[in-house]
Amino acid sequence: MTSKLWFGAVAWLGIWLGGGCASAAWAQAPLPGIVVSPTEDERRLAAAVAHAGSDPQSGRRPGAPVPGPGGAPPLLLERVFQIIDDQHPKLRGSVIERRVATAKRIEKQGAFDPILSISTDYLRYNSASKRGKASEAFGIGTEVNFLTRSGIKFFASSNLNLGATKSPLSATGDFGTYEFGLKVPLFRDFRINEKSVGERQAFLGESQADIAVVQTRLELFRKAADDYWDWVAAKRRLDVARNLLKLAEIRNDAIRQRTIAGDLPPIDAVEAEQEVQRRQAALAKAERDFQKAQFKLSLSLWLDDVTAQPPPDEGSVLDVSLQLEPTEITAAEINDAIALALQRRPELQAIAVLKDTVRLDLELARNQRRPILDLALVPGRDAGPGGIGTTLKAGVIFELPLRQRTADGRIAQAQLKLQKLDLEERTLRQQITTEIYDTASAINTAWQRYLATKRELEAAIVLERGENQRFMLGDSSLFLVNQRERATAEARNKLIDVQAEYEQARAALRLAMMQF
Repeated sequence: MTSKLWFGAVAWLGIWLGGGCASAAWAQAPLPGIVVSPTEDERRLAAAVAHAGSDPQSGRRPGAPVPGPGGAPPLLLERVFQIIDDQHPKLRGSVIERRVATAKRIEKQGAFDPILSISTDYLRYNSASKRGKASEAFGIGTEVNFLTRSGIKFFASSNLNLGATKSPLSATGDFGTYEFGLKVPLFRDFRINEKSVGERQAFLGESQADIAVVQTRLELFRKAADDYWDWVAAKRRLDVARNLLKLAEIRNDAIRQRTIAGDLPPIDAVEAEQEVQRRQAALAKAERDFQKAQFKLSLSLWLDDVTAQPPPDEGSVLDVSLQLEPTEITAAEINDAIALALQRRPELQAIAVLKDTVRLDLELARNQRRPILDLALVPGRDAGPGGIGTTLKAGVIFELPLRQRTADGRIAQAQLKLQKLDLEERTLRQQITTEIYDTASAINTAWQRYLATKRELEAAIVLERGENQRFMLGDSSLFLVNQRERATAEARNKLIDVQAEYEQARAALRLAMMQF
């Protein structure tokens, strides 16, 4: 009996050393009729939770982070988002695409740049009035053209023709002829024309590129949030495995000493050693799982020179980052989330921009069905000796296509594209609404699982401590003690997983509402 009591004391020491994975929250709501006294580590962790206030990462309540082990600053989810915003190459590539869209808009605006033309002519010909004798003529012309977005064309020109002239050349005054003219489209191409529509669509292309940046950012944030909470949970499971192994090693040393002293049979030492090896294997797996989580999260972490950061170490995991109580999401919150998502989501904004682009195509196609009726007016001045003074050119250009298949085909294409975009918008709105409902269901399901798993852990702790007390009194076996410890560790891991799933669902809801 003395050996059993001594060994039970050692076991209780191991429990105290391994109690760092227990949460104060687990001890605050014991099973009905059962009192679970918190360990010293649980009290320490409860104080850390109270000091932290609340978790700023889930978006549920503001709070201040606490330093990680060794005073290292913890890596918060908001910090991961900030790194993505500042340094992620995929997001930078999306920003470059936005600059490309700006360059395309500038290209389209080039259609309205003024154009300066200068020409010179020399003509040597056989004059009809002086057959067999060569005649010469020289001409110099300058013209500036300017096209407006309304389709009206302005130009100013000067011409100086010298020498004996022959059609199509005409003589000018010694100082040349100076003209200012305009050409006004009265039906087709007035206000709606290919160049003005091209510029307006280029502006919409910039908006589309802005939306693409937001979509890329949202996609990266979603993946980062999932990877971040997987990483935090993997670190917590690793702590559980380490504490469980530490407990087995303490017990193994105690049993070995008692076996050598002859107080215990050798079979107990074999069983204790077997449990150590089993838990060492579990620890190796937990370490590998944490490494995989580190590598996945590191894909979201980049440096200023667009090189990948090393995987985050254990010291940057916030010690109480999974200690907040999950809460249920209400129907009113779900409805508000749906309204915000339908208002803010970039997918719907992209559809709206595409509709505006197609509507411009439709307006242009309808404009192209009109006949061409252009008015040209060119007043001028023929200056210098030999000049005639004021000049005037005026005219009307009329063109009527006998068939309109080109314009009709474009109109039909634009109308069908708008119908398709309407259907896509309805589909997207339903998908977004369903996504919100699904995310809310995940939150509430995780909350319900948390409550059940929390009670399971509380019961496991009670059973483990009771089994140890029985073992101290010689009324239990090492096999049952090991089983109780493993059951408690399994319940702890289940609770960690449920909390991580809850935080992932909460982050998904935030991102679905574009709250980041």
